Amino acid sequence: MRRSAHDLLMLTTAVVLSVCCGHVPCAAQPMPTVRIEQITTGPKNHFFGYYGVCPWNESERFLVCLESPFQDHLPEPDEPATICLIDTQTRALHRLADTRAWNLQQGAMLHWNPLQPNDEIIYNDRRAGDIIAVVRNVRTGTKRDLPRPVSAVSHRSGYAASVTYGRLGRLRKVVGYVGAQDPYPNDPHPADDGIFLIDIGSGRVRLIVSIKSVYELLAKKHPGLQQCHLWFNHTVFSRDDTRLLFLARARYPAGARRFDTAMFTVGINGDNLREVVHFGTGVSHFDWRNDHEIVATFRWDDSAGKPHFLFRDAAAPTYRRLGEGFLDHDGHCTFDPAGAWLVSDPHDDTISGRLLKLYHIESSKHKVLGAFPLGDYAHGDLRCDLHPRWNRTGNTICFDAIDQSTGTRQVHLAHLEFPAGN
Repeated sequence: MRRSAHDLLMLTTAVVLSVCCGHVPCAAQPMPTVRIEQITTGPKNHFFGYYGVCPWNESERFLVCLESPFQDHLPEPDEPATICLIDTQTRALHRLADTRAWNLQQGAMLHWNPLQPNDEIIYNDRRAGDIIAVVRNVRTGTKRDLPRPVSAVSHRSGYAASVTYGRLGRLRKVVGYVGAQDPYPNDPHPADDGIFLIDIGSGRVRLIVSIKSVYELLAKKHPGLQQCHLWFNHTVFSRDDTRLLFLARARYPAGARRFDTAMFTVGINGDNLREVVHFGTGVSHFDWRNDHEIVATFRWDDSAGKPHFLFRDAAAPTYRRLGEGFLDHDGHCTFDPAGAWLVSDPHDDTISGRLLKLYHIESSKHKVLGAFPLGDYAHGDLRCDLHPRWNRTGNTICFDAIDQSTGTRQVHLAHLEFPAGN
């Protein structure tokens, strides 16, 4: 996608609201010191999975993760992972339950229930071959099922988003579940599949945007998508829980591995559907900064890499490139709770692994927090991405990495110490 003169003007003149930390002038923004800690050990693997999801409960006393005896293949339906609760004060690990709906990239989509954020978790599981979600109290062990799996959980409102993991398993197996069924395997863009909204309290479910409706929008500019099978994944609620962003992906026919992507946003009632990053840009990773702003990585022109861009959720967004020379390549980008700091984990070939990078939006100051070799798990469907996620206070980042002494994937923390007054 080449930039027109108008595009360049929008890029260089875009005005983006930014958050400064405390009373420290932006030009003098100090960078934090960092201490890396590995909080789980082998011989079994421990990991959380996806990025941008807080693994801590509201009090930050407990953190959840998965435990698996293997990482060398995609899990079969009869190979469970164990959901574990880590006491952040004692580092004691408590095993809560097993799940048979998980993968090495996203785990079991573990979330804390926003209706009971200290005591209840939500995660995906299987029931008689169907993929569902479980709401479990970590103290009492009581549980109840939701009729569909979760792909995202709101921050406060008590809703979850859901996609069809059988379709993901068929079209993008790295984030699907082996053996899950696609109800429309022969329909390239079904009208009855897409993003569903689940009421966590009542379990009521409704379809808010269909694959067909998005296909019809894309087909106006891309008629070649008629035979391409579309699917949705990577749903994320805005900070105020009124909108969702998601990726709409199309796999080219004849068994080709190649696919391409657009990013859409939509109201949780299915209103105001917007294509905010155009199809064909390879848009990959993202997060909401606040109620209205989004960061995403995508191709801007024919140059290598997928830089990080900040833009507003709007019908015709303008894009501001972040951290040129520092954030030039794709990474799992996620904001701290205040929206002031961005962390990302681009790949680095020199270490066959990933770097954990911190970037301050207002001042553009930046820092590499650590370098993490991943060895055999640097690429492919079994890769161990760092997948950074912030705590609720905004001073600790949880991530997955390979323990160099055992070769297992383990949960790590990056503790950030900000200067006094920051």
